[in-house]
Amino acid sequence: MTRALLVHPVFLADEAFASEAGSPYFPLGILYLAGYAREHGHQIDVFDGTFSDGVESFDAAMASTQPDVVAISVVIATESSALQIAERAKTAGAATVLGGPDPTASPGVYAAHPAVDLVVHHEGEQTFTRLLDLADDGPLTIARFHGEPGIAFADGGTVIINPNRPPIADLDALPRPARDLIDMETYLEHWRLTKGYTSMPISSTRGCVSNCQWCAEGVHGHGLRQRSPESLAAEVAELADAFDIDRLRLIDDVDALDRSWLESWADELRAIGAAVPYEALSELTRTDLPLLDVADSL
Repeated sequence: MTRALLVHPVFLADEAFASEAGSPYFPLGILYLAGYAREHGHQIDVFDGTFSDGVESFDAAMASTQPDVVAISVVIATESSALQIAERAKTAGAATVLGGPDPTASPGVYAAHPAVDLVVHHEGEQTFTRLLDLADDGPLTIARFHGEPGIAFADGGTVIINPNRPPIADLDALPRPARDLIDMETYLEHWRLTKGYTSMPISSTRGCVSNCQWCAEGVHGHGLRQRSPESLAAEVAELADAFDIDRLRLIDDVDALDRSWLESWADELRAIGAAVPYEALSELTRTDLPLLDVADSL
């Protein structure tokens, strides 16, 4: 069975990150990937660099997990550390896969890098799991990639960018993010010490209905897909039962969410005894929403 190591290449020990992310959130995106791939029978580990000493700490994770595939999530700010990790992984003999917002925006740039074997662009659960399925069946040779949607790779001197894979339509069917694969308590304690409360990210939508000129096409593409209020409320209840959380961070564009959906979600949370208040990623034009960042609204 192919063993994969998913990597979050953020290091608070780096002074730049320390100044910008005093209270970091855990890597929800790769935990969704981990949960999906694991549900489909694959062995998954996670290296989360957030509280480690730097890129060098990745070597210990490689030694302890001995992965066949190392997959790294990349945003613009983590390009350097991600490529350093890819070089270390490739030197150790693992296949390297890069994905996330920046490789989705520039798949050809990353695919051309000598430390990168494959790029997963756009929504990653199905594509990444398909690559692990292929790895279970034999070596990941270039010839096996040409017909696979959602990936980019270099074939000799030519970079091939395959078409997008269709996004997952039913978000309620997704398994929960694999939060058990990281140190959740350290994140919560860090928030408690720096902000005076604990907060945890959660997602109700994928995609976007806007077409802003300043924004490259997002990982989840255009067109809004949304979970049911019941599905999201059930996840909140699980989190409230498992962790000491004071607030949620709804990572969606709250201003764009339908008020009736938000009211239904709040009603469902109250009905099951899990009415945890939530905050948004940025300042909102709407401030009168149910359960929005007001603890006494419970």
